[in-house]
Amino acid sequence: DPWQALNPYRLWLLVILISSMSLLGYVAVRWLGAAHGAVVTGISGGLASSTAVTLSFARSSKFEPDPLAADTQACGVLLAWLVMFVRVLVTVSIVYKPLLAHLWLPFSVMAVATAAMAAIYYQLGRRRYQAPQQSTVKVSNPFSLIAAMKFGVLFAVILLLVKLTEQYAASEGLYILAAVAGLTDVDAITLSMADYARRIPDGIALAAGAVTVAALSNTVVKCTLVFVLGGRALANKLLVATLVILALGLAVLFFV
Repeated sequence: DPWQALNPYRLWLLVILISSMSLLGYVAVRWLGAAHGAVVTGISGGLASSTAVTLSFARSSKFEPDPLAADTQACGVLLAWLVMFVRVLVTVSIVYKPLLAHLWLPFSVMAVATAAMAAIYYQLGRRRYQAPQQSTVKVSNPFSLIAAMKFGVLFAVILLLVKLTEQYAASEGLYILAAVAGLTDVDAITLSMADYARRIPDGIALAAGAVTVAALSNTVVKCTLVFVLGGRALANKLLVATLVILALGLAVLFFV
């Protein structure tokens, strides 16, 4: 019965886990102040929400267009994405460690590529633009009841869809589900795939592939948001980084 997958006690324990990790970033952003450098913004804000950081820099690049500042803005965004990749590995190591053995390679490759692109843009930004970059990252309190309920509902829906896919569709259907789920959130599909790998040990490689697809899908969405809401200079720089991340992530996923 697919509904048996929705254990309310375990579901809320996982919601609290993700909220606690987000709380670290939320506290960092509040403690460091509303305006700070691109590097600190990317790292601390990425702990709470890499999407919020992406949107923040996109708005900044749109309403304060300065082509010379695009390098440091891109660095901040990429550092937030880097934190997202690391956060997935940390989550899996806590929830279901055996899955980590199948995830560390693709996520390490994507993380290294992201870090390298961030470093390149950081160096370019230092040479071209010496003024400190300011950014305001607006993230909601992850321990609020509404935020927790939203994530809990999202996680429950994805968990149910995973169970239904497992029973009524080909196993490769999980890749499609992961790609769709990654459009909005990576944490929920990560937890769902960890649960899938725990229940079906033979499907652990499939679960790792699905999490990788979700992360890539989420990266593409954030890059698209910058193209829609941000300045062209920042969007073009993130497009280059996104293509590098996609190429390496897919190469590891299908050829290693």
